Amino acid sequence: MSSLVLVKRPRTHRNQYLLLASALAGTVISFIGFESPASWYALILGLIATFAYVFWYSVLDRAVPAVIAVGAILPELALFDGEGKPVTPTEGKHGLYMFIRGNWCPSCTAQVKEIAVQYRELAARDVEVFLISRQPAARTRALAKRFDVPTRFCVDEQGKLARQLGIEHVGGLPFLREPLGYDADAVLPTVLIIDSSRRLIFADLTDNYRVRPDPSTFLAALDAQG
Repeated sequence: MSSLVLVKRPRTHRNQYLLLASALAGTVISFIGFESPASWYALILGLIATFAYVFWYSVLDRAVPAVIAVGAILPELALFDGEGKPVTPTEGKHGLYMFIRGNWCPSCTAQVKEIAVQYRELAARDVEVFLISRQPAARTRALAKRFDVPTRFCVDEQGKLARQLGIEHVGGLPFLREPLGYDADAVLPTVLIIDSSRRLIFADLTDNYRVRPDPSTFLAALDAQG
């Protein structure tokens, strides 16, 4: 489990077979030849907790709102940067809107890193990138400073945009994060790509926060539009 945080991989296998096998093997070994309190800890905190994490905790219960279905026209979004200044998309450009949960989410920051590495490929396709989070403005400014690339880092104050698009995750903040200044509510990880007329040509609404789209899928969606 620690490796998921320490390695900071942007996505993992949906069913985490290696993690489940390790938890099962450790539990079986702990019961072989003797039984002790440690054996029950292995069963409850290892095997059962791992299965709950993989098949319940990381799964997102979501639908596809009509407002962000592929083919729909993306409504105008009131965007603001980490300084509170309005962010206006360039007319006639394609746009990639990535909604992330916050700096506390390893999968999100790794996904941002991928976009930062890929920005030249996106710019060559006349795409503006908007990274949007509900987290405090100071956290967004820190993220923008960490990835110093020509990308728009935006703050979704009080989750107004997430509610507008039907991707708000009520109570989605993990335990013990709220004292660090984050809202109890979060956003369901979402990537939207629009063409120059604001028509949605790609939408990734993952149903598992560990499973994120490969960056190549963004370029493929853009190239498919010519």
